[in-house]
Amino acid sequence: MLQFCVSQQPDAPPFAFKATGIRVYSFEEALYHVYRYWRESVDDFLSDGMVTWVTDLGLTYIAARMKDLAKVDSFAERMTGFLRLAEYFNEKEIAELRVNLTRWETRREWEQLKDRGDYFLTRGEPGKALPLYRRALQYDENVPLLNNLAVAHMRLSAYTEAVRHLARARVLEPDNIALTLHYAEAAILCGEYGKGEKALNQASPHSAAHAKGDISYLYGLMAYEKQDYPAALARFEEAMGQNAAVPLYAYKMADTYLKMRQFDKALGTLERVDKPDEEYYTKQAEIYAAYGNIPAAIRAIRQALTPPAANGDSVNLWVRLAAYYRKDYDLTHANESITRALSLDASNDMARLENARIKKGLGRMREYQAGLADVLRGFKQRYRDE
Repeated sequence: MLQFCVSQQPDAPPFAFKATGIRVYSFEEALYHVYRYWRESVDDFLSDGMVTWVTDLGLTYIAARMKDLAKVDSFAERMTGFLRLAEYFNEKEIAELRVNLTRWETRREWEQLKDRGDYFLTRGEPGKALPLYRRALQYDENVPLLNNLAVAHMRLSAYTEAVRHLARARVLEPDNIALTLHYAEAAILCGEYGKGEKALNQASPHSAAHAKGDISYLYGLMAYEKQDYPAALARFEEAMGQNAAVPLYAYKMADTYLKMRQFDKALGTLERVDKPDEEYYTKQAEIYAAYGNIPAAIRAIRQALTPPAANGDSVNLWVRLAAYYRKDYDLTHANESITRALSLDASNDMARLENARIKKGLGRMREYQAGLADVLRGFKQRYRDE
């Protein structure tokens, strides 16, 4: 049976959801987005901006009901009430979603914010996780939250902030060895080698056998950051001897050989990893690209996108593939790859930036300029949100 849209406004302007970057052009599309991405829609689905957009669609009755729903205390009631504003989902679908909504609502506010922050962190978008973690800290200060906030800062190379949050976490749990080692890593990457070495010395006598490799690795990282590459190699080798199952040690050893421009040894080190995975092929691609073999880098990323290494839905891998194709002057495949990345996550900053670069290469200057402006607006919006 045909189902007619309640929004019949021609040439309707789109509504853009902040968290996903997805634009919708009808109220039904908005309903589907909220149903499919309910965690990411929390701040949008009854916002003033959406109420205005719905009003502009000519749906003044629905807009008025949305204003009433916004006053309801229960989050599950608000969202299920929103999904019932048009006959789009059946009651079974709404009831199934309500189970998850109710379960999520019973968690404390900081946990919900952390949950959303963790979502963006695992997607490789730490910049979007930061404001959520900071809001969570306003409700509760605890080690998991401080730790993940530090991780987000480290992935953005904001090591000073990471050290500060991890130092506070250590006050809460001074005997947490894993936390101490994480603090040492942040301090080393921040260039505060004294703090890093002190933390390692504190951890060493109390660490379990499985942590010995991590301690050797961190001493190697300190040597690496000081550009003492022979000492770094010795420490990484020591770490691999203590726990060969950790691929991170081999990857950092490969990085060290790369710094020394010893490409064959860098590639050879990767062969010591038992089970090649997504990171393995990504690192292999970096090495090939470093000495100018872009076709080999492309093959490596395509291998990374192939099961069992990955399932083909990694936005970051598709962005890398697009960038390598662009550097190889294959703009057709570059455009296809970045289109795939954006289909997976239209709001990904790196994907949007690479898309703009490719459009420039194709000579589509208007799209290039519009793309850059879009990325800049996203940065400004997050800065205001923080």
